[in-house]
Amino acid sequence: MDNDDISKAAAAVVSGGVIAFPTDTFYALGVDAMNAAAIRKAFEVKRRPADTPMPVLIADSDQAELFTTGFGDASRTLADRFWPGALTIVVDAKDDVPDVLMGGLGTVGLRVPDHELARRLIAVSGCGITGTSANISGQPPTKDWNTIEETIGDDVDAIVAGKCGSASSASTVVQVVGDSVRILREGPISAMDIETVLGES
Repeated sequence: MDNDDISKAAAAVVSGGVIAFPTDTFYALGVDAMNAAAIRKAFEVKRRPADTPMPVLIADSDQAELFTTGFGDASRTLADRFWPGALTIVVDAKDDVPDVLMGGLGTVGLRVPDHELARRLIAVSGCGITGTSANISGQPPTKDWNTIEETIGDDVDAIVAGKCGSASSASTVVQVVGDSVRILREGPISAMDIETVLGES
């Protein structure tokens, strides 16, 4: 994947398009996470009602400020230790974050993927990009871009051909309110890992 290909995919995102791109887990459907119309398009590609929150992938922790004013000490501590990686941090969203992204919850889940190509794509796009799996609802996620081409190729504006990472399980999800941290889903990063890091800060 050369810089020109990355630029073309990023341009599709910025213009409101839907792309499929590799991450550290599986292929993801990417749109500008602040573009409500584009998010609805992604739900249409997945053949799924737009009633569940979509995770957001960001290039680095500084991009969290695009989505929240609640990225405080606890969030920063966890991000410094576990990003890039398998930790999604759910925080209160800014007022201008699209409701369709949040599934009406008023919160947004942020993660920096442990995948250099994905981070470059996000950085060049200049926006957070949705990280929902690139599959039709009910079908398994995939790491193979050829499968993406066969199943949803006609529905997306670009497919970034590349290799996904080796991870095959969903990230750990924590919700941070102030300095209070609640584990919503335990994944590769354990509750004990999180408690240890917060205890050291």
